[in-house]
Amino acid sequence: MKIKKIGSRGTMFTFEEQESALGEYTVYLINGDNRLYLCDTHLGPKSMEPIKEYLQAQGLNKPLVIFLSHSDWDHVWGVCAFANLLVAAHELCAQKIIQRGPLELQRYASYQNGDIRLVTPNLTFDSRLLFADDGVEFIYAPGHTVDSAICFDHRDSVIYAGDLVEKPQPAIGWHDLENYIDTLENLGEMSAQVIITSHSGIVTREDIDDNLDYIRECQEIVEKGPDEDDDDADYIRKLYTLLLYEDAIAQTIGGDFDYAAFQRQLWQSLEMDYLSSETALLRNADYEELKLALESYMAGL
Repeated sequence: MKIKKIGSRGTMFTFEEQESALGEYTVYLINGDNRLYLCDTHLGPKSMEPIKEYLQAQGLNKPLVIFLSHSDWDHVWGVCAFANLLVAAHELCAQKIIQRGPLELQRYASYQNGDIRLVTPNLTFDSRLLFADDGVEFIYAPGHTVDSAICFDHRDSVIYAGDLVEKPQPAIGWHDLENYIDTLENLGEMSAQVIITSHSGIVTREDIDDNLDYIRECQEIVEKGPDEDDDDADYIRKLYTLLLYEDAIAQTIGGDFDYAAFQRQLWQSLEMDYLSSETALLRNADYEELKLALESYMAGL
């Protein structure tokens, strides 16, 4: 693991490729005057062992706040390594963990680093949450996912942005691409001196611009329709369609929406193993068959 000091009170912990099934991956710690703030938790309690050892070695025994940048499994699985703490996230993050968490534990079981118990946030916000005494603020920033948020250390002028920015291009987990563009534009205009991400370490304004170009290209792909001669464009179209219908179905069903049942029924109707990774399923699915299956599911509600 690489440990790097940032500013006057920040520490980057980067799991190198040989240490992480996801490749290089960073979590970020802020040593506030009154609290510690740990941004994201990687793949499980064993991933958090070196973080806990560092805290003990440095004599850092202040109350700990864990900030979840969003609900994706590779960000929330390590929360259970800690006890009696505040877990802060956007209010939709808790909902997503409850809906998607059990299936993701099955679907991505090979990535689990230790015995995982899903923990939902117990301190949620809709727009912003400011710890004024420490100069740390959590800000809703939808784009990569509908529940994405950033952590802004105002004193050091450092932003932890989770998966909002990646090199060379970001992953899309929400169909509202226009909102993603707005978030990236706002991020680029913020006064941070350093922007840290989960999968790409420190990024620049140029990286944000590159991500903006990619999202705009995805918009064009969605508008043009599937292209059988371009596998990547075809994948983006299928991903967008799945995300769009999933959101519509969840909104229609409301609080009783069963994500696991939806996924199981959808992929089994296409004679595919629903426990395979979503990326693999989409890569192997036929666009027209997928769209027809989603339309049929929606019509049956």
